[in-house]
Amino acid sequence: AKVVYSLHMPNITNILNEQIRRMARREIKSDGKIVRKAMAQYRRDIAALKRDFADLTRTVGSLQGQEKRRVAQQPAADSQSEDVRFRADGLISQRKRLGISAKDYGVLVGVTGQTIYDWESGKSRPRKEQVGKLAAVRGIGKREVSKRLAPAGASEAQPRRQGGRFDQTAEEFVAALVKSGKATTSTQINTAWKSTGRGGKADNTLSRMYKTKKLIRTKLKDERGSSYRVA
Repeated sequence: AKVVYSLHMPNITNILNEQIRRMARREIKSDGKIVRKAMAQYRRDIAALKRDFADLTRTVGSLQGQEKRRVAQQPAADSQSEDVRFRADGLISQRKRLGISAKDYGVLVGVTGQTIYDWESGKSRPRKEQVGKLAAVRGIGKREVSKRLAPAGASEAQPRRQGGRFDQTAEEFVAALVKSGKATTSTQINTAWKSTGRGGKADNTLSRMYKTKKLIRTKLKDERGSSYRVA
């Protein structure tokens, strides 16, 4: 019995070792497939992330370019508004220097004449962007103001000369302006008058038309000049 045991024992050990090696190889092979499959998926994911990153980089670059162009195209008044402080007395002084009504000043900055009155009296204050527009107006003179306040359709209403004379009388010209609503204040009418090349001012014509009841005149409140409408 002892002899038989000693003869078979090495064979059993070898068989067990071989079986263990086969099982180990199968496990390693199976695990290797899983690892290779996972690595392939990781590579695909990394490639997709690289593409997404490249797309985002291009998008960010495009947005940055658009922002730079937008900032570059902003009116100078926007950048000035950061450093400019609004003062009601400064607005009053500026308007008097230019010799224009609150309504006309409002046209220059894109608000109503009543808003200008409210700013001057302290009832309200301009917004940030409006302060920038007020700052831009400070640097212009009376000639530039006249150009900006000239009626948009002045070129259409401008009378032609025939043999050194206008094809519209002074009264016809003023009546056409007032009736169209493009120029209703004395300042606006005089600006249009000069733009056509007529000499002097329209004040005499306005006074004559008022006296003959062709125009209705209304004094501008707390301002120089009057507004007119066709009777």
